[in-house]
Amino acid sequence: MTIFVGTTIADAKQQAKKQLKLTANQELQLEVIQEPRRGFFGIGRRLAKVAATVTTKETLEKPQMTNSESAVKPAPVSEKRQAPQETTNSEVDELDLAEIKRRHQANIDRVQHGGQLLVGYLTDVCTQLGIKVAPQIIDVQAHELKIDLQTAASGKVIGRHGRRINALEQLSNTFMDYHGAPKTTVILDTSDYRKRREEAVKSLAERSVTEVVASGKAVFLDPMPARERKLIHQTLEGNSHVKTYSHGREPYRSIVIAPKN
Repeated sequence: MTIFVGTTIADAKQQAKKQLKLTANQELQLEVIQEPRRGFFGIGRRLAKVAATVTTKETLEKPQMTNSESAVKPAPVSEKRQAPQETTNSEVDELDLAEIKRRHQANIDRVQHGGQLLVGYLTDVCTQLGIKVAPQIIDVQAHELKIDLQTAASGKVIGRHGRRINALEQLSNTFMDYHGAPKTTVILDTSDYRKRREEAVKSLAERSVTEVVASGKAVFLDPMPARERKLIHQTLEGNSHVKTYSHGREPYRSIVIAPKN
């Protein structure tokens, strides 16, 4: 059985007939396994899927044995029942390892497929915003996807304080959920913005510590994405003078840096 996809059921069936070149004694059986669906702004859209099975005419025309005929048919005398073989621990470990590798590769394949669809989606969204971009997949993991938005207008892609590129990331995560790769973290970058932003966040954390120690009062930082909040927590977790905690609700959740005592 082979799966074929298309924008409509008819398109998917046509793809199956086109790619599976049948001989004179073969017939094609088609089964619809997924109806197409239009999404909202590209999110939630899915293609039509059909399952195609090639059978021979002789197989289809061969008469089936009735229950009465099968009941009276004697089993071969020479046939002996074999005792089930025991499986050793090493064989079980090998099977488990093989299954883990298979699932890991399946996750990577899903992320790779969803990422290819996401590239087209991001291109369309940025075009609607008047920005010409050429998204390039730079890394694919089982639950992580990194895409570089190559453009001559990186400032427009990033937006004020990174709000636009962060919003595109949230859309991308939702897109991957709808396209068969749930729980995938999408990281978008352009012109090394993420590296520069990481250095800026660390510098902000250090300046805030100085202010807290000097004034003895807590400092409330501006709302920022979870990735940047985590970075501040990690940067200051070993500091003996201050403590950090998150405050508020998404998307306005922020970091508070307060005196430790």
